[in-house]
Amino acid sequence: MKVTAYIRTKTAAKNNVTDKATVYFRVRDKECDIKAASELTINPNHWSAEFQGYKARVSLVSEPKRRQFNRQVRELSELIAGEYRKGVSGDWLQRLIDEYHHPHIYDGSGVAVDTRLTAVIADYVKKRGLAKRTCYKFNGITHKLLRFERYQREVRHIRAFSLKVDTMTEHDLYDFREFCMSEYLLVEKYPSIYKGLDKMHVPSEQLSDNGVYDILHNISSVMKWCDRNGIPTKRPFSRFEMRQPVYGTPWYLTLEERNLIYALDLTEKPKRLQVHRDIFMFQCLIGCRMGDIPRLSRTNIVNGAIEYIPHKTKDGNPRTVRVPLNDKAKAILERYSRRKRSLLPHFVDREYNDSIRELCTLAGIDRMVSVIDVKTNEEVKKPVNEIASSHLARRTFIGNLYKKVKDPDLIGSMSGHVEGSRAFSRYRAIDDEMKKELVDMIN
Repeated sequence: MKVTAYIRTKTAAKNNVTDKATVYFRVRDKECDIKAASELTINPNHWSAEFQGYKARVSLVSEPKRRQFNRQVRELSELIAGEYRKGVSGDWLQRLIDEYHHPHIYDGSGVAVDTRLTAVIADYVKKRGLAKRTCYKFNGITHKLLRFERYQREVRHIRAFSLKVDTMTEHDLYDFREFCMSEYLLVEKYPSIYKGLDKMHVPSEQLSDNGVYDILHNISSVMKWCDRNGIPTKRPFSRFEMRQPVYGTPWYLTLEERNLIYALDLTEKPKRLQVHRDIFMFQCLIGCRMGDIPRLSRTNIVNGAIEYIPHKTKDGNPRTVRVPLNDKAKAILERYSRRKRSLLPHFVDREYNDSIRELCTLAGIDRMVSVIDVKTNEEVKKPVNEIASSHLARRTFIGNLYKKVKDPDLIGSMSGHVEGSRAFSRYRAIDDEMKKELVDMIN
């Protein structure tokens, strides 16, 4: 019986150091000739068929990396030789190799545990009971990960490439971040990657730095969940440098502008716009996120106040938020007092955001505000009625309260922001009038 390690791709371009070939293992005996792929990869120009590992002199690869690779090839060959029995099949060989790379891949019943990141994300979404809009977000991340794996296999020629939570390293994260930032350029350069994909999964423009951060932040949450649930990982984020998101100073509606929208006469407008106005105003009055609105019911009203646990933080650092209802909020709820389940009617996110911009236009709220350009990270000026969205309501609640009382702890107890929150700290720079008050103190 003989065990041989080999690669199928014999050479790469002379100066090509990015192409990777998969290392296969072949077992030959009198009545046996089986092959299976490992997860080991090597640049074809660096492979020595004679030594079944790195060539003796490879200047671009460190000595420790060469030794580790050669050791793994040797260990796998010895493992296969030691476990070999007559009558084994290719499935036996593949399972043996998989167990070497993933010691915990099989549970007690002998059923393989799927450690692919995409499969773990699906399990994470299912078991966490996430909001529908958050599920959509993770669905988009999954499709991007699948495209990245396809890119690694078809373009970088790492044939057996797959992101798995128990083997993923910080280097994989850096490669994935680079892919996210440049993918919009790959559509025309490597059309085979996108062949057969739905148009919604084909990127048409550059993803912002904040967008890339959001994707990686969500993957980090999945990896932390793995650690908490006993799923082995290499903790790649502990050695990965996360670029922090860039945000401008929060802008928000003044109380006067908010009241203009509240008082709009919409009797001649579609019913949908009237409902969306009520939901938006209610958000402005209690400061919750859009995703929390559908979860609120009559049971959340306790002694004249709304009490709820924000869904975004319910697993990490759950805290009950309590916001007294003022007269405007009570008047809005009275219009929907016959509802038996949710406090307010169901809405579609995209339509809701469109309505908010229309409401701002109808109220004449078109002043210019500074926002961060997602591509250049530079501040640009845009009119409120063109960029308003549901999160404006939360900023309006927090901004106007902070302007009145300047007490982050008190406001945080009603907004759900935790102590030291970076998001909340940005509100401390929101109002020139506050700065003027301070300067007047030393006049």
